[in-house]
Amino acid sequence: MNAFDAARTLLRALGADALPHPGGTLLAHLERVASRLAAWGAREELRLAGLCHAFYGTDGFAESLLPLSRRDELAAAIGPAAEELVYFYASCDREFSYPGLQESDGPFRDRFTGTTFVPTRRQRADLAELTAANELDVLQENEELRTRYGGTLSRLFTRWSPLLGEAAAEAAREVLTLRGEERQAFLRGLERGDLRAGVVSKIASFHVTFVDLGGVEGMMNIPEVSWRPFDVPGDVIAEGQELVFQVLGVDESRDRVFLSLKALEPDPMAVFARSGFGGVRTGRVTRLVPSGVIVLVADGVEAVVHRDDLDGLAPREGDELTFEVTALNLVTRRARVALR
Repeated sequence: MNAFDAARTLLRALGADALPHPGGTLLAHLERVASRLAAWGAREELRLAGLCHAFYGTDGFAESLLPLSRRDELAAAIGPAAEELVYFYASCDREFSYPGLQESDGPFRDRFTGTTFVPTRRQRADLAELTAANELDVLQENEELRTRYGGTLSRLFTRWSPLLGEAAAEAAREVLTLRGEERQAFLRGLERGDLRAGVVSKIASFHVTFVDLGGVEGMMNIPEVSWRPFDVPGDVIAEGQELVFQVLGVDESRDRVFLSLKALEPDPMAVFARSGFGGVRTGRVTRLVPSGVIVLVADGVEAVVHRDDLDGLAPREGDELTFEVTALNLVTRRARVALR
C-alpha cells in the first residue's frame, strides 16, 4: 500500500469521511487540497501533508483526528518528512506567525508548545502553499466565507507572493479577485478620503505602484508616494508591504481606484515653515544638477543652490554647506537659500 492509500485508510478509520466540512466532508476537502497541490507541481511530501493537514487540528479548524501522543501512527503511514509537515502546519499560531512569514527572519510560534523559532525558507514556502491550497478550496466551496474572508486572504497571499509558486499565486488571484456586481459594489462603497489597508503588489517599471485592496487593485502615481525626496517608489516602499492608503478617487468607468500615501503624512515644508526657518544652518548636498546643487535644508525640504550663487565653490555630493533660508515656496516645493 502506498503512502496516499495508507493515509486514506487511516482517515476513514478515524471518521474523516463523516465529519462535516465546507464542500461536503473533511475527507472530500482533504482530497481536493491534495489534488490542488498536485496541479501546482508540489513534491510528494507536500501533497501528502495536504491530504493529512487536519490530523492534529489547525488554528482555524479545532477538530483533530489524532492526539499528538499518537504522531507515530501518522508517520508510519505517510513517512516522517510528510508527518513533520503536517505537524508544522497544525502547530502554526496564525495570528503570530502569518504577518512576518514572507520575511527571512520572520518568527514562527508553535501553538502547542509555545516555542518560537525562525523557519527555513522551505518550511515557509511549504506553509504558504499549503495554506493557499486549503483556504482557496474552502472559499470556493462556501460563498459566505469567501465574502467574509476573501479580501483578507487576497492581501495575505499578495504579501506571501515571494513564497508562492507561480501556479499557486495565479490560483489565488483567480479565486479572490472580485468581478462583476461584486466588484462594482466594492467600488461604489469607496469614497474620497477613505482609509484602506492594502498590500503593494507591484511597483511597475514606469513607477506606478499597484496595490491589492482585497480582491480589487488600486493604483498610486509617483507623486503620491511621499512628500520626501526620492528617486523611485522602491526607495520608500517595497512589494509585499502592507500599508494604509487614502482613497483619492474612484473612476468606475475605467475601473480604477486612485490611492495616496502622501496624503497621510504631514507636509514637511509646512511643518518646517511653522517651526520658524530663519537663522544660519548647515545642510548636506544630496545631488548635483546642471544648474548647481541640491541641498537638504530639513527633513523633506530641499533647496537648489544655483551655480552662480556658489561663490566659486565646487561642492560634491555629501558635502555640507552653510546657509540661511530666505523663502519657502509651497508650489514649487523648494526653499530659497543664501550661502553664509
